Amino acid sequence: FSDINPIQRYEALPTQGVINDKYNGNYEGVARANSVLKLLLTADPSVTDAEKLSFEAQAKFLRAHGYFELKRGFNNTPYVDETIDVGSGISEVKNDADLWPKIEADLQFAVTNLPETQSQVGRVNKSAAKAYLAKVYMYQGKFAPAKALFDDLIANGKTSNGKKYGLVAKYADVFKASNDNN
Repeated sequence: FSDINPIQRYEALPTQGVINDKYNGNYEGVARANSVLKLLLTADPSVTDAEKLSFEAQAKFLRAHGYFELKRGFNNTPYVDETIDVGSGISEVKNDADLWPKIEADLQFAVTNLPETQSQVGRVNKSAAKAYLAKVYMYQGKFAPAKALFDDLIANGKTSNGKKYGLVAKYADVFKASNDNN
């Protein structure tokens, strides 16, 4: 027996291990992103406005990722952002909010405010945010705006270390360590 068997038969229960872990893990990511956003309000004066904006954009990207996964897997789930005090009354947050506009808003903020490149390879950048926003559009059937973003990414997309998006010559090469962050 494994967790996959009831999932394959469409008999899975929400309390089942991997499903429960997925739900809790996504909310853990959302909570961490919200913590960063709260902390930015009282950040040390040595943190520049540009750094705050970059951290905010990265946190909103990650929060959007968490809610996208929750929307895909569970449809309507409670929306909790940095303005909600989770210590008092989180159980009162309803699950009737439309998550799509909130996910889009976070990703659009990331697209607008993330740099083209990052000083640390692997950090999210403007191109990654555009790609994720296009994916969100696709899930909603908003094909025209998704295509516009994908066309822009094909022509101009860059990795966080500034390399132009492209394909490796052989598919199997994707898995080679020498192609990390490709």
